[in-house]
Amino acid sequence: MLHMKIVKCLPLLAMILVTACATVPRPAAIPAPGKEIETVQSPVSVTVKTAKRSIGGRGFLVFRHPDQFHMAILSPFGFTVMEMYSDGERLTCIIPSKDVAYQGLLSDLPEQGGLKNWGLIKWVVERPPVAGPSLGAREIVMADGRREQIFFDSHGLVQRKVTEDGDEALYKGYRDVNGVAFPETIEMINRNGDRILIAFDEPEVNQPVEEAALKPKLDNVTVLPISEFRGL
Repeated sequence: MLHMKIVKCLPLLAMILVTACATVPRPAAIPAPGKEIETVQSPVSVTVKTAKRSIGGRGFLVFRHPDQFHMAILSPFGFTVMEMYSDGERLTCIIPSKDVAYQGLLSDLPEQGGLKNWGLIKWVVERPPVAGPSLGAREIVMADGRREQIFFDSHGLVQRKVTEDGDEALYKGYRDVNGVAFPETIEMINRNGDRILIAFDEPEVNQPVEEAALKPKLDNVTVLPISEFRGL
């Protein structure tokens, strides 16, 4: 009899738990004093929208402060479609299906082919050189001489960055990851209106990164100047 009562109560208990979970808001992420993002490793979903096409895919991203990152975009079957590596001002883009890699400076990125948009990633992951005010904005001069505005929320978290020539980055859905406030999504919008949305899935923050994960593997591929990139 007791067993039957418990069985009858299980659906009600489940409903109560689901309702409770749905109504409890996730606490807002607040930056911890002295804690900064040093490394990020995460599966990601990527969506690219331009005036001519819209594509999406999954992959992974590895980042190490100040300016090293590795991003791979995978096909639905798990094959690598494209890999990008950045080290300072140098960018390497590998297309495995063509056994070719494009390498050069960010300033050499061609306007056509869509790779110019990916050059924004280095700017997007840069730390703001100033502490965030409460619901305010700061204007700074970047290393390349351009001006940008950084907008902060009431917790001092970066919500938006805009350059003087119209490039924009939006940071949404902050959560606490290993004591660091980290956005669930970052959206990049260039001056032409093209968009790249990166959504992070269970990111690991400030964990050790293997050196090999940030070095492009160029064995058995033809390396061309990045200015010759014309698309996938």
